[in-house]
Amino acid sequence: MKRYTLYTFAALALLLAATACTQDDAGLLPEASEGTPMTFTATGLTPATATRATVDGDWEGVTTVAVQIGSEVKAYRVTPSADRLTATLSSDDPYYWKGTDLVTVSAWWPCTDGETAMPAVVVQADQSGDGYAQSDHIGVAEELLGYNEGTPTLHFTHRTARISLTLSGNASDVSSVRLTNLSTANGNPGEIIAHHAGSGTIYEALVAPQSVTQGTAFVTISTTGGKTYIYRMQKDAKWTAGSEYEYAITIE
Repeated sequence: MKRYTLYTFAALALLLAATACTQDDAGLLPEASEGTPMTFTATGLTPATATRATVDGDWEGVTTVAVQIGSEVKAYRVTPSADRLTATLSSDDPYYWKGTDLVTVSAWWPCTDGETAMPAVVVQADQSGDGYAQSDHIGVAEELLGYNEGTPTLHFTHRTARISLTLSGNASDVSSVRLTNLSTANGNPGEIIAHHAGSGTIYEALVAPQSVTQGTAFVTISTTGGKTYIYRMQKDAKWTAGSEYEYAITIE
């Protein structure tokens, strides 16, 4: 079992305890009348071959992350570095440090306008193409940060589980590989068309965290010759967020 984890750096804001006092009385940090504006540095991703998305340890394609403090959610731009393994996060409407107390921060991607909290993980039913990368969800929930830490760090992790299937035997005429009998909680698909990893006979899919019981028909393989093979879970499994689960399947 492999873990793939994302990290991002952050610093976020506190409200003044009183509105009728001066900057010195309130203990504001000195950079601006509002306090010290916050920018983020995202780093710590694990590179992979042919990286093109967060699922491969890459910030390419991520344009905005949502950052939440209390009941407020703000959008921060993502500007990847030249190697795409780090990124700068900034906002036209940033949070501000107005003191040195600790703050609790949550953040996530993908995100949409109007969200007031981190949404549930919902993946794509067809992951044979772009739906694979689009199914990735990353986030950090309620991390406690302090101004005196210098550049505080938000540790993003994948909110999906990665399922990796390695086929052997008569696998040359495989036309599709599907994960079946999946949990449909929160509107997730009960069946997913897996993504061909691009080399050999490895197929991958991203799923919402869930449990699968022994005997469940969880993989269906179709061939160009019209044959269908069904494989069942050999024992109970629990697929957790941020983990990769590898299965070896022989087509006989």
